[in-house]
Amino acid sequence: MKKIYKKLENFTGFLPNFSYFFSSNVISYFFSFFIIVVFARTYSAELFGKFTIAQTIFFIVYSISFSNIHYYLNKSLSSNFERRRREIGSCFLITFYASVFLYLSIALLLTFLNIDKDLKNLILILNLIILSEPFSIFYSEIFVRGQFNIIFKIKFLQNIIFFVIKLFLILNKYDYIYLAFAYFFENVFFSGIVIYYFKKNGNNFANLIFSFGYTKKILKKIILFPLLAFAFLISMRIDVLMISNILGVEKAGYYSATSRIITIILLFGTHFFQFIYPNLNRISNDKEKFKNIYQNLIFISVIAGITTYLCALILGKTYLNLFGENFQVVLNSLKILGLNVSAALIINLWVHKQYIYSKYTQILFFQSSAIIVNIILNYYLINYFGVNGAALATSMSAIISFLIINISQPKEFLTIFSSFSPTKQRRTAKEILKIILVNRNPEKIEKIKD
Repeated sequence: MKKIYKKLENFTGFLPNFSYFFSSNVISYFFSFFIIVVFARTYSAELFGKFTIAQTIFFIVYSISFSNIHYYLNKSLSSNFERRRREIGSCFLITFYASVFLYLSIALLLTFLNIDKDLKNLILILNLIILSEPFSIFYSEIFVRGQFNIIFKIKFLQNIIFFVIKLFLILNKYDYIYLAFAYFFENVFFSGIVIYYFKKNGNNFANLIFSFGYTKKILKKIILFPLLAFAFLISMRIDVLMISNILGVEKAGYYSATSRIITIILLFGTHFFQFIYPNLNRISNDKEKFKNIYQNLIFISVIAGITTYLCALILGKTYLNLFGENFQVVLNSLKILGLNVSAALIINLWVHKQYIYSKYTQILFFQSSAIIVNIILNYYLINYFGVNGAALATSMSAIISFLIINISQPKEFLTIFSSFSPTKQRRTAKEILKIILVNRNPEKIEKIKD
């Protein structure tokens, strides 16, 4: 057991491990994005808009199913791996009961809503993913072990198989209901492969501890998690919903082409922060070391944001042409959202820091404020500037809310601004170069039987 603790201390072979992790997400988002582009070009803008709305509703339901429980589980396993049987068992119970309750609730609610029948069926099928999601909880055990080569293999196989299936369905113009089923079975497949590798690591399901008392104890700690995830998602997707309500489904479909690519870029940032999250958690008590890494990440976030904005300026038209000529109407929206990436990544990093220090109320206040400001700005700006108003509202709301929450904590702003001092930048460059020059293969981690 001491051997794995030693390896868990620093994720040896940072660059090779991150290349596996990053590549797996690049492949996932590339295939996902390609499918959406082909779907938009093959079907009508109205059908594309309906699918976008159904996906948005799914993401909302998914967010409140304790989908962000991995923040707790990864933190717990990286701190005390010996408790994994009890921790994983309890987290499975929480997500399982939550998913069953939510699916039955959405099904019951839809029976009373007077909406398009095809859209109703689409929502129900996509939300089947919620029921299979608890079985992917074992992914955290693989992640905390640092087995990123295995994670790459799982996602590569998953994406290749279901990319072919989805592409076949779209090119042959099958009803998009079948495409929704493909998304569901893809998640079932992923969960099945994760379970296989979980057992291959030497774990025995019979030894998992399902304690309702311990589960209740964890539930008290993470009771705010559904609200946090819901608030985060709403703040990200409120623009699409409000465009649909004010300007119509078709405009929502056009705007989603811009918001999708920006969301993917922000998700890459989130995945990177999640990748280093266990290590950040372990050094959180060393304030100087933590601050140093935190400032490095702020600087990298700004560079990523500048790069995104330049790409939006230079390649924006080419990107939107992938969806069709009509999508050029949202080119300015793409530029506005691209300009906001730096701030969005820094705020995302700040949220991860609050998770590390268990400041869940602080996160909830920020996200609640962002939603309120976003709704108000969207209402006025969409009516005045159309879809460009939605992009402006999304960009401004998070920044305004961040200022509101941290106005009494000037040290937070000082930390951000000091990240750009010449001395700090030189130090960051040396540290990044050091990581790049350390060429070690990811280490194999031994099986640890229950």
